Amino acid sequence: MKQILLLIPFLVLSYSASAQCEPMFDFGDEDFGVAPDTVVNLAEADINSFYSQQIDVRVPAEAETPLGNFPLDSASLAQVDGLPDGLTFECTNPLATPCTFPGDTDGCGVISGVPAEGGTFELTIQAIVYSSGLSLPFDFEGYRIIVNDPLGTDDVVDINDMTLYPNPANDVVTISLNAQRSGSGHLRLFDMVGKEITSSNMNIPQGKFTFDVNTNDLPEGVYIYRLDAFGESTTRRLVVLH
Repeated sequence: MKQILLLIPFLVLSYSASAQCEPMFDFGDEDFGVAPDTVVNLAEADINSFYSQQIDVRVPAEAETPLGNFPLDSASLAQVDGLPDGLTFECTNPLATPCTFPGDTDGCGVISGVPAEGGTFELTIQAIVYSSGLSLPFDFEGYRIIVNDPLGTDDVVDINDMTLYPNPANDVVTISLNAQRSGSGHLRLFDMVGKEITSSNMNIPQGKFTFDVNTNDLPEGVYIYRLDAFGESTTRRLVVLH
């Protein structure tokens, strides 16, 4: 039983299914989930090139609210703001009401189109959750789409070549990245449900450099490293096996 606020991205991003997609991500025993989540975020796009992003969701059967636990009847999309020109969301509708999804189901969606403008586009998503006769509106932020413009990238600092090795890791993982100038960064580690495990600030020198991170105390599993620096973000998956 999870907080309703955690539920919103799982439901709302299902708005994006013009093609009759089939869920592909294996959520295992999790009672809720979304792939990709707000840590990995949506794939980058290129201006004037076709873009398609599938999003798989698992909607929980119950929601936890300050008033207690309630069965989740359904949730619907009210509005999505912030998409670049040329990209649209559409959704499959297992229920009669457009863009409404029942509790305790898996689903998927597709964001697609040809973006006509470059930049970073933060999405503001308005949703309504229905539970035991109540309708609860929520705004959710955290998803973004980056549209690359090949004609306007002279000042971009590239940190997208970050690598992790060995991967899978046992006791230590080496992180390698390259930056076009020196500056500060923020490195965070998340588990697969988006819980932050560690967080640290770091000084990034110009050029290529490496540093080691101890993974001996991490339980076996899959994690996400996210580095924020120079106004950019990059993420990499890490598998820990002892």
